[in-house]
Amino acid sequence: MKRRTVNIILVLYLIVVWAAVIFRIDRFPITWVPMYSVYKPSETISTSVRDKAALRKGLRVTHRDGSISYVSYKDLNIPKPNFRRLYGSRIFGHDPPKHKQGNTALGSVNRWVRGLDDNERNFSVDWEWRMFWTLNKTLQFEPADPKFIIRMESANQKRVYRKADLLKGDTSKVEIQTNQAVIDWQDQWIKRWKHGFL
Repeated sequence: MKRRTVNIILVLYLIVVWAAVIFRIDRFPITWVPMYSVYKPSETISTSVRDKAALRKGLRVTHRDGSISYVSYKDLNIPKPNFRRLYGSRIFGHDPPKHKQGNTALGSVNRWVRGLDDNERNFSVDWEWRMFWTLNKTLQFEPADPKFIIRMESANQKRVYRKADLLKGDTSKVEIQTNQAVIDWQDQWIKRWKHGFL
């Protein structure tokens, strides 16, 4: 290859990469990390408290026939870390980091490119619908089945420390936060049932 050809290829490559960085184009593998790195200052630090017995037991679900059971990672045939995300984040409506960071501080040019209003989120996902669709489809329950899941319940705990106390070496001042999530099936979702979780 001639030097001129190599220079043209490098310039085109850099234009594509920097365009992806500037416009925060999703699913662009080379720039994924820098375009989503965000730091938000906070007065506190929190850590999750894992209840291994509850995770093994799984999500508490109520079926259409009124019976109550538990759905675990074994029932869904997924790895434990993926189930922990369902159990402790998605059922609570928490976005994954990519969605959270992808919605952070979009500039006016980025909003204009995407056609977003001032307060509109770049990513918006109905986590409750996705949870019901995923669990029922995986377990092969259809809306008319008596075993169709109509309610899901989960609980998690966090230890919350103030940074000022930690800097002094004091870990005795801790606040325990217990969160409970209960989501119910909504009958208007039946229209979306055949279309998947999108």
